[in-house]
Amino acid sequence: MVKSAGSEIQFRLCYDGVGPVYWSGEPDHFGLQDKSGVLHQGRTGPDGLVWFDFSLAVKPAGADAPVFVGDFAHGPPAGRFLYLGWRNAQGAFAIRLKIPLSPIGWGDVRKALETGEPLVGAVVDKNPKVTTTGANIGGRRAVTWTVGTPS
Repeated sequence: MVKSAGSEIQFRLCYDGVGPVYWSGEPDHFGLQDKSGVLHQGRTGPDGLVWFDFSLAVKPAGADAPVFVGDFAHGPPAGRFLYLGWRNAQGAFAIRLKIPLSPIGWGDVRKALETGEPLVGAVVDKNPKVTTTGANIGGRRAVTWTVGTPS
């Protein structure tokens, strides 16, 4: 198990999606949200996928599941997640997606720390939905986390 307090782990989150149905923002109004509400832009690859590189610390072993801490970790210790957000032209959120960190287990954490490779998550969101009143539907999105450099 992980023994040292605050072990830093590198992350890479890939967003493969089309964004919200209704959005009046600019490209710089989309990003990974920190605890201050600031959106950090990713980098767009030639294939149109958007990549976000960041790091989080993991609390020492002791809990059933890893507890991640840092600028991008939101929610209670047992249910940490990331936010991907889109702001509209007026600065309000048009939509936010919750990307759970809960699928990451201690085996993944150990491997990432031992190899120095990032934890890589892929979010596919190709069919955004709206309510009958026309509001974007955010919420949780499925993510697959693996250790290693993405191809």
